[in-house]
Amino acid sequence: MSDSPFHSLSSTADWEDARAASEKQPVLVFKHSSACPVSAKANGELQSLAEDGALPIYKLVVQESRALSDEIAERLGVRHETPQAIVLDDQQSVFDASHFDVTAEAIREAVRSTTSPAN
Repeated sequence: MSDSPFHSLSSTADWEDARAASEKQPVLVFKHSSACPVSAKANGELQSLAEDGALPIYKLVVQESRALSDEIAERLGVRHETPQAIVLDDQQSVFDASHFDVTAEAIREAVRSTTSPAN
């Protein structure tokens, strides 16, 4: 068992788990590049968010799962970027950010606006 605060996203089954989980609460899909310093910074931001327990975070390492990354981009209609954070709510992308915009605060705000009751 991993001590990582992230859920693995490396197979179609993992992707199906993430989509199913998003029917109960927002989840975050995090596309990470293990070779990119910007992605390393985003990873640190999202690690703190994951440790807060604010929402489940499914992490895909693009170098290990490029085909799945492309499938997710196609399924959601969100152009692939790295690093990239996509908030799913009810299996739909309701927010996405990439590069330096992948911050814990941006994700918290997106989740707050997704889960706040409509006026």
